[in-house]
Amino acid sequence: MPDTTQAARLLEQQVSVLEMIARDAPRDDVLAKICRLAETFVPGSMAGVTVLDRGGMTFEHCVMPGAPTFAAGIPGVEVGPPHAGTCAAAVFGGAPVSSNEVENDQRFDPLWRKLNTDHGVRAIRSRPVCSADGRALGSFFIAFKDAAPDPRPEEIEAIGARLSGFALERHRAAERQRLIVDEMQHRLKNLFAAVLSIASQTSHGGVTTTDFLKAFEGRVLALANAHDLLTRDESADLAELTRRIVAPFGGDESVEITGQPFKVAPSAVVPFSLVLHELATNAAKYGALSSNEGRARVSWKSYRGENGERRFKFKWEEMGGPRVAPPLRSGFGTLLMKRAFADVEGRSRLVHAPEGLRFRIDAPMSGRLGRLHEASKTS
Repeated sequence: MPDTTQAARLLEQQVSVLEMIARDAPRDDVLAKICRLAETFVPGSMAGVTVLDRGGMTFEHCVMPGAPTFAAGIPGVEVGPPHAGTCAAAVFGGAPVSSNEVENDQRFDPLWRKLNTDHGVRAIRSRPVCSADGRALGSFFIAFKDAAPDPRPEEIEAIGARLSGFALERHRAAERQRLIVDEMQHRLKNLFAAVLSIASQTSHGGVTTTDFLKAFEGRVLALANAHDLLTRDESADLAELTRRIVAPFGGDESVEITGQPFKVAPSAVVPFSLVLHELATNAAKYGALSSNEGRARVSWKSYRGENGERRFKFKWEEMGGPRVAPPLRSGFGTLLMKRAFADVEGRSRLVHAPEGLRFRIDAPMSGRLGRLHEASKTS
């Protein structure tokens, strides 16, 4: 245990680090300060902090002010197993891991051992760095060019790991906040552009003011439904989105909805919403949903294409309504349905069959379109 003077200095240094964290000092500056704190109280040591990527299985960064070239060799190292070194083993096991003779420690990767010996490191001690809820964020380590001290500087190691956890968690939170703000700005920009486009296209064709307002309101409400779902999640469930859009036109009683659980990507939520709105509106005016006997079926599935790639097929089918004749001209709704999924390499087909309108989308399964729920991936 440090004497009274050392304890006071140690407390002072911890307060200094916490003040840096509180004022959002740059992450690496804070981590370097923590390393210097450890080196001050453990003579002959070099301290460092590794940072895990968001997946938690690969180190993406390392700060080691006493040996920056050592730190440069850490990014890209995987946690394993097998474990490359003590930091990986500590993160994986959730407990401190030591190596008193790194050069000959056969538990670890030869490249990691060489990185240490190239920098004169003989012994090293690593601890996991965790968030308040126990998630691994990285590791804190102390390296020694001579034999590791006895007794171990456990108090300093624990303080270093704890302070590093505060710093990394604060940085992650700030980073998430920036990403959220950037995403909101991006979505708002796209939303305004979509509203202006809808207003412009809806006004074409000599429509009356009443008809314009009715059509415009419906399309904007479809947009609102899309963005409401996205504010609650990073993606939207296709079944829930479909139910919301068709609810004013008869809902489950008139529209059958079937398909694998599917999460629509943010970039595809607006196209799906607008297309579903156009289909439901058209069906209520002229198609199957304009009569009591009429029905519509919405379905989707994933399948393997000819070359083995995973693809996605979406269908809207009407039946039991009045006979359908092709329109004399193509309006905004038709144009929208044909072009809405071009950005995800989707092929759209609209057929005015006598027994009812048919609409299909066929697109490659991609991150821009969406993804199947985990339980559906085996199908």
